Amino acid sequence: MLEPEESRYFDALDAAFERTLAPYRSAGAPLTLLYSGGVDSSLLAWELRSRTGLVLLTVGTPESPDLAAGRSGAELLGLPWTPAVVNAADADRMARAIAGDLRGTRAVTRTVLLALALAIERCPTPQALVGQGADELFLGYAHFRGLDREQATARAEADLARLHEEDWPHTLEIAARLGHTVTAPFLDADYVAVARSVPIELRLPGGEPKRFFRDWALRRGLPEEIAARPKRAMQYGSGVDRLRRRRPA
Repeated sequence: MLEPEESRYFDALDAAFERTLAPYRSAGAPLTLLYSGGVDSSLLAWELRSRTGLVLLTVGTPESPDLAAGRSGAELLGLPWTPAVVNAADADRMARAIAGDLRGTRAVTRTVLLALALAIERCPTPQALVGQGADELFLGYAHFRGLDREQATARAEADLARLHEEDWPHTLEIAARLGHTVTAPFLDADYVAVARSVPIELRLPGGEPKRFFRDWALRRGLPEEIAARPKRAMQYGSGVDRLRRRRPA
């Protein structure tokens, strides 16, 4: 049973999320959701499952965890799914194509952007939707484990600032270079403000990454099998990080 404080913040998130999703719910141009099978993108897929023209697309190497999770998640949700299978040649080609966008970024950022670029390139629609922002807002990264309140607050603010000021602008530039537009509902200003108002104590992972977010997703109806599913970061789950690390010297 939910504590009253959690329920109150869930209600506030519900209201902000509905406002954020309103433009996407109405039937319009076809829309591709970059879908990893994890809780973030699965919640977006669940909320938009009745929308005409929604396609789920998962990028990954042939044996990657994301391809398997994407396939099974789409089946559970009853939504059309497209795999975007990539290999080392694809990664090398894309790295060269977006080299200017990657210059000066951190190593981990470069791999994330590369994985996103490979997915965006294969989008069958001009517009793509992504789940970026949930890990920063709800402390989904491994580096939040074991932090106290003050440490977690500082790290979360730094992560969110880096996403807003560096990683997300690069994503938008890469998408435009590839002829697509990309939007992230979890980065909507209204939603971000409400999420940041949730006390850090409620967002701390404890024994489960993004526990508060997962509980909220369950309350919104996301099947438990998906809401509780563990998920590696995109660059690892897709296998793109491994492709880059295996490059010959």
